[in-house]
Amino acid sequence: MSVRTINVGEVLDNSRFTAYQYVVCTLCFLVVFLDGFDLTVIGVCLPKIADFLHAKPAALGLALSAGQFGPLIGALILGTLADRYGRKWMLVISALIFGIFTVATAFITSTGQLALFRFLSGIGLGGAIPNALTFGSEYAPARVRKGMVATMYAGMPSGAMIGGLSAAWLIPHSGWQSLFFLGGGIPLVIAVVIALAMPESLEFLMRHGKSVVRIRKILSRIDPVIASDKDVEFKAPDKKLAGVPVKHLFMDGRAFTTIFLWLICSGALYMLWILNTWSPSLLRKGGATVVQYSLAYAALNLGALVSSIIVGRLLDKWNPWRVLQMGFVLAFIVLVTFGFVAGSGSLLAIAAMSVVCGLFINGSQTGTLAVATVSYPPDIRASGIGWTYAIAKIGAMGAPAVGGVLLGLNWTIQSICGVQAVLGIIVALLLLVLERHITGKTKGGYRALLNERPAA
Repeated sequence: MSVRTINVGEVLDNSRFTAYQYVVCTLCFLVVFLDGFDLTVIGVCLPKIADFLHAKPAALGLALSAGQFGPLIGALILGTLADRYGRKWMLVISALIFGIFTVATAFITSTGQLALFRFLSGIGLGGAIPNALTFGSEYAPARVRKGMVATMYAGMPSGAMIGGLSAAWLIPHSGWQSLFFLGGGIPLVIAVVIALAMPESLEFLMRHGKSVVRIRKILSRIDPVIASDKDVEFKAPDKKLAGVPVKHLFMDGRAFTTIFLWLICSGALYMLWILNTWSPSLLRKGGATVVQYSLAYAALNLGALVSSIIVGRLLDKWNPWRVLQMGFVLAFIVLVTFGFVAGSGSLLAIAAMSVVCGLFINGSQTGTLAVATVSYPPDIRASGIGWTYAIAKIGAMGAPAVGGVLLGLNWTIQSICGVQAVLGIIVALLLLVLERHITGKTKGGYRALLNERPAA
C-alpha cells in the first residue's frame, strides 16, 4: 500500500475542535489573562507604593517607564529562542520569570528596585504573550482561528477587570503586597501546569525533525484514526517567512505612510497607558477611596473588554478610518469628562465614566493596528504591523513618566486629563491625513486595499 503524506495543518483544520485543543487554548488564554492582571496590580497599588516608599510621582513614573523596556527585550530574546528550543518551554520560562519577579516586587524598599523588578518581570511577559497567542492559534482549526485568537487576546482586559475587583478587597484587608503575591504566584502554578500538561507546537516538532512517535501521540488526541494509520506520513505546514527588511517600509513612497502610522499608534498607546497607569492615582487625588478607585479600575477594564469584542466587527463592517477618527474624538471627550467626574465622590458616576473611558480609549487604541493592515501591500504587511507595534511602545514608555511629572507639579486632575485628552484630537487628525494619503494613491480607496490591491 502506498504511503500518503498529510500536512499537519490539514489534520487540525479538518478535525473537530477537541477538548484537548480547548485545554491548550485555555492555558494560552490564562497567560494573556495574567498580563492584564499585572497591569491592574501596578496601577491600583501605585498610590500605596508611593506612600510606602515615600516616593514622588515623578520618580515612580520613571521607574514604570523603565519597566516598559522589559517586554521589548523579552519579545526579542525569548521569541527567538522559541524558534530554536520550542514554544512550550519558552512559555514555561517566561511564566517563571514573570512570576518570580512579580513576587519579588512585594519586597521592594526603593524606586530603583521597583524599576528593576518591573523590567525583569516585563521580560517574562514579553516572551509569554506573543508565544501564547501564536501557540493557541497553531492548535485552533482555521475555521475558528480568528475568533479563538480574539478570545485569547480578550484575556488581557478580563485579567485587568478581575485584578481591579480583587484589589478592592485585598488592599484594605491584606495590604498592597498581597496583590503581588497573588499576581506572581499564579504564573508559577501555570508554569508547572504548562510543563506537565501542554504539548509542544506541532509545527516546531515537524520542522525540527522530532520523534514521529511523539507527533503521533499528540495527533491521537485530535484525530485518532489518522494518527494510528501507519500508511500516513506527516509533513510540516507550508509557511512563508514573514517580514522583509525595514527599509522597504520607507521605499516606493511609503515613508509618509510609515511615519504617520508610527505617530498614530504611539499617540494611541500613550493615551491608553496614561489611563491604565495613573487613573487610580488620579482618582485618589480627587478624593476616591481604595475601594472606589479599585472598582473604578475594574469598570475601566470592563469597558475595554466590551470594546475588544465589538471594535473588530465595526472595522470590518464600516470604513475603518472613519470609525477610528470618531473613536478618538470621543476618547478626547470622555477623558476630559473623566477629569471632572473623578472628584465627584460618587462611586456610580466614577464607575460609569470608567466604563466609557475603557470603551473608547482602549477600543480606539486596539483598532489602530488594523489601520496598518489597510496601509501596506500584502508582501510587506507583516513587517509593517510588527514595526508599528514596536515603535508604538515608545508611547507606552513615555506615559508613566509624563503622568508622574504632572502629578509632581500638583496639577489638578481636571488639568491633567484635559491636556492629555488633546492627544485624541491630534491622533484623529493624523488619521484623517493618512486616510487621504492612502486612498488618494489607491484606485478604489480603502476597499481596494482590503481586497489587497497594490498600494503605497
